[in-house]
Amino acid sequence: MYHQPSKRKQIIQRAVIYGLMSATVIGLVIVLVFVMLGYQFNGDDGRIEQGGLVQFDSRPTGGTVSIDGASFGTRTPSKTTLLAGQHFVTMTRDGYRSWQKSVNVIAGSVLWLNYTRFIPNDLKPANVEDFSSVSSTSVSPNSKWMAVKENPSDTAIHLVDISGDTVKPATLELPAGSYTPSSEGKTHSFVLVKWDPDSRYIIVKHTYDDTKTEWLVVDTQNVADTKNVTKLLSIDASNVVFSGNNPKILYAQIGSDVRRLDIGLATMSRPLVSNAAEFSIYDDSTIVFSTLVDPDTKKRSVGYYDEGADKIQTIRTYTDDGTALLHLAIGKYFNDTYFAIAYGDKVDVLKGDFSHPSKAKQVASATIAGGAQYLSIPTDGRFVAAQHDDTLVVTDLELNKTTTTKLKGTSEVKEQMQWLDTYTVWSDRDSMVRLYEFDGANQHDIMPVTPGLNVTLNPDAKYLYGIIKSEDGMYHLERVRMVLP
Repeated sequence: MYHQPSKRKQIIQRAVIYGLMSATVIGLVIVLVFVMLGYQFNGDDGRIEQGGLVQFDSRPTGGTVSIDGASFGTRTPSKTTLLAGQHFVTMTRDGYRSWQKSVNVIAGSVLWLNYTRFIPNDLKPANVEDFSSVSSTSVSPNSKWMAVKENPSDTAIHLVDISGDTVKPATLELPAGSYTPSSEGKTHSFVLVKWDPDSRYIIVKHTYDDTKTEWLVVDTQNVADTKNVTKLLSIDASNVVFSGNNPKILYAQIGSDVRRLDIGLATMSRPLVSNAAEFSIYDDSTIVFSTLVDPDTKKRSVGYYDEGADKIQTIRTYTDDGTALLHLAIGKYFNDTYFAIAYGDKVDVLKGDFSHPSKAKQVASATIAGGAQYLSIPTDGRFVAAQHDDTLVVTDLELNKTTTTKLKGTSEVKEQMQWLDTYTVWSDRDSMVRLYEFDGANQHDIMPVTPGLNVTLNPDAKYLYGIIKSEDGMYHLERVRMVLP
């Protein structure tokens, strides 16, 4: 015969049930938290260990991922948690060369393997435009336009639209009054230098009477509005660059002074930096410079001037004879400002506040034999790249790791390596476009080209373009398809 439990017993039963439920929920939450933090069971030693999250992606997507020889089972983009330590990752896709890399997973961290660029197995260069000769080229920042100069002494600039499947060429003629004609018997030449950040204007360097130089700003949408900066402001500049946000504002080195030029108002500033050996522009209007040796103090320095500031910010000063290579580059990565200084054979990376560089702390250091001829913090700011001849040294600010890559080939390397995208650099050594990831991994020969001319992906990265000289002396703009149909 059933007897209803006493109230005391009912209370105890409820307490036990609620306690078990609460313990179960707490246990599940703890397990979920540990899983989210990357903890998992290590079957090799029977221990619970914290791993790291790995994010995979590729261009094109749909790649198959294998980890330590075992198929991961999903296609890119995807992610998983791996035990801390070294792992060998392979990504494959039908019709493309495989991608592989040994990576170090750090407990509690996120490793981004989202930069895989699959290269087709079969690369067939196709001719899309012909030129009688090519003396200089320049690619717009949006990768839509390739400007081509055939004969350096004529006034034509060929503008090739490479944004779509069909290449669309056009020709611009520099207005007669926009440049100074050479005297009889003297030579002259036009060289394409640099596009503005908005991909409309091009700086052209004109050398006339054999040795004299003037700078033109060519409006590709209205070539009649071409400006002769040298004549407009009566200056003799050794270097002219665009500001980052206004194509009418330029910065020029005149002697050892760096000044701001407004070609819209035809005005020139006072010297913003004096005794400059070289300069560049960071973040729209910040002048980054190194100085010549002061004849009195025997010192030189690296620093920057942010327009509108009360004074120049000096980061480091050196006492020497001025023969050691000295460069400064500034970049920003995840809201942190980094200062890279190449002095002699050493490259130091400092992290700090842009407003108080004296408080910056050194976070990395690398060595490059012979000193850095070129120094930059390119693309999204993650990498510091230093180059001497055929040696590229890259410091990865996210992984705090430095790698050294020796470029494949034997011919002389005369120019700074350029970045094809955020993670890939290219070289034209031995007349072959060769791609390298930032750490030198996954190298690929793409197609023959003429060294010293631009190579670029078009805006949707479907095609890679380059220029090659044929046996008959003609030049051809060619492309290979990087994304299969």
